[in-house]
Amino acid sequence: MKTFTLLLFSYVILLFNAPFAYASTLQKKGVPEIEELDIAPNLYKSDNMFFSGQPNLETFEWLKEQGVDLVINLRTDDENEDFAEEAFNEEEMVAKLKMKYISLPVAGYDGYTPENLEKFAEALDGKYKKVLIHCGSAGRVTYFMMAYLVEYKGYKLADAIAFGEQIKFSFPLEYLLKDEVDWKLK
Repeated sequence: MKTFTLLLFSYVILLFNAPFAYASTLQKKGVPEIEELDIAPNLYKSDNMFFSGQPNLETFEWLKEQGVDLVINLRTDDENEDFAEEAFNEEEMVAKLKMKYISLPVAGYDGYTPENLEKFAEALDGKYKKVLIHCGSAGRVTYFMMAYLVEYKGYKLADAIAFGEQIKFSFPLEYLLKDEVDWKLK
């Protein structure tokens, strides 16, 4: 009887501590930490990756000084043309700064495809030391990074969401219900 009670007691303690053990695992293995930079609006950094909305010329120059050698632009061709008319041609300017430029236009829900995620992953294949990924406001960047972490880096969905929440991801239902939503992939 003592053995059964001891086993039951141990099980209850393990069950009670499981959420805390999981949280400490996240901190050790880690959901990548995001640092918001005050160099420009909507500019974030995690390890060797920068995420942003549309950078201006000064931000591109600063990123070059930080060692960025690849720029992935998720804005549409129309957005890029409009920006070029107002400010500068990003592709030409990035070339002048001797950084590689990849355009992966994502327009509306039609742009959120497994094929585009695969192209995104191929661009992040490790050939480059530091990467800037940007769109108009960092929203598309957030979704692509979250999907990339799950699909290509083996992250749990909850961990990818925790990553995304540090940039631009939010789920307003959680605010309305004042509770966290339990996300699962099927």
